Amino acid sequence: MIRFILLLCLCIWQLSLASDKCLEILTPTKEATEKVISSSYPYWYNLALAKKETNCRWLTSLDGHGSVGYFQLTPKFLDPILRPLYPDYTKPYSTDHFFAFAYYIKSLHISNPSNKLFITYQRYNGGDWVLKECKRAGSYEWSKCKQACRRGNVCVRKINGECTQYRSACDINYEYPVLIYKFGQKYKKGTDYYLFWWVKFKYQNCKIAVNFVSKKCNTFVSKKCNTLQKCKIYLLHKVYFSYT
Repeated sequence: MIRFILLLCLCIWQLSLASDKCLEILTPTKEATEKVISSSYPYWYNLALAKKETNCRWLTSLDGHGSVGYFQLTPKFLDPILRPLYPDYTKPYSTDHFFAFAYYIKSLHISNPSNKLFITYQRYNGGDWVLKECKRAGSYEWSKCKQACRRGNVCVRKINGECTQYRSACDINYEYPVLIYKFGQKYKKGTDYYLFWWVKFKYQNCKIAVNFVSKKCNTFVSKKCNTLQKCKIYLLHKVYFSYT
């Protein structure tokens, strides 16, 4: 009986992998991410975004703005930025689509004053409201930024042209990076060299971690890192969570 249950679970797991459309676009997403942003950027969160937007299917205009593709890029807003560099980004299955998306994510990240990925992805979903809210909160901590959110409700369901269901714009936008992080764990292959969430160091823990990392990385480069910078990020991340 136990053997049968284990075989059944294995079959279900294999079927779930076979039906995961995101695995079909994993390679081009990873390639574009590494070439356009950085080889150390966690591409799995970009793949998670495609899962959140379209379940990794090529679709057109789910949002009413004419957005296209796996990542729901919106030509109405992005053409001036993306079309000169990636002219075929709106064509089905074009590799330009992946590179254009990576370029846009890069532009959002390098203009992200916190360097935390949750803000980069939140801006992708809801614009720069999150930056105003974090400024109002005086913090880049997700929960504090959300507490400072003062947006209204938006219609999420219409029947015969009439809105039948509303949701808080704050809830929608602040839920977005939570889902990206959650989906990203499924496809994660490696170390997060970019911090997704804002992390509050206690002074003593911070001091211990920094001293340890500085000493360690000055004497050797970790086998899991190929540069000194990556070594410091990797060890600091590891040490912080061992002291908190």
